[in-house]
Amino acid sequence: MKNIILYISIIFIFSCKQVNSESKEVSVHINEDGISVEKDSDNSIRYKVTKEDCVFDQETQTDQFLKGIKELENYVWDSDTKTAEIVLNDHWGLTIKRGGCNHFEMSASFIYDRILDLEKEEDKQIIFNQILWISSLLEDFDGNALKDVINKGKVSITKEDNFNFYVNFMDERLYELYFMNFNNEKVTTFAIGYYYD
Repeated sequence: MKNIILYISIIFIFSCKQVNSESKEVSVHINEDGISVEKDSDNSIRYKVTKEDCVFDQETQTDQFLKGIKELENYVWDSDTKTAEIVLNDHWGLTIKRGGCNHFEMSASFIYDRILDLEKEEDKQIIFNQILWISSLLEDFDGNALKDVINKGKVSITKEDNFNFYVNFMDERLYELYFMNFNNEKVTTFAIGYYYD
């Protein structure tokens, strides 16, 4: 049996070998929104996954959803990553993402240059106030449902390690859809958002 497998392997190797094979340099570029281009050394495109191959239309993923929101007017939009960067003040920053190729993400990620502790009631209030603030500004979030759940204390906080927490909103409208992550190693970061497939 071993001899048969050996013979088949040798035949396969020799049948796949090309007599006049020539080596070509190939570069591959993969972009976050799903665009992939493979080029030969002569720069001819051999393979390309275009925006048309995306589940979600890349052309409609603009910063239009932020227009007219006074509190967020100083944002900088990156059309490649579908994110807006905003400096809120000397201590707070905010990144809003709205878009994607095969997975559509809507999220708001805060960064605070100091340490907040989600296990301390006063700090937890600061964090949830930021979540309520951004969810009331952005129509893509269900701000009223989030406010109702947070005000009623229908929130489950799971400590994953010394610095990371995961928050679940204990409501059937929000539980499966929304995520909230928290980290306070060196600085405080937390994000709320959801994905569509």
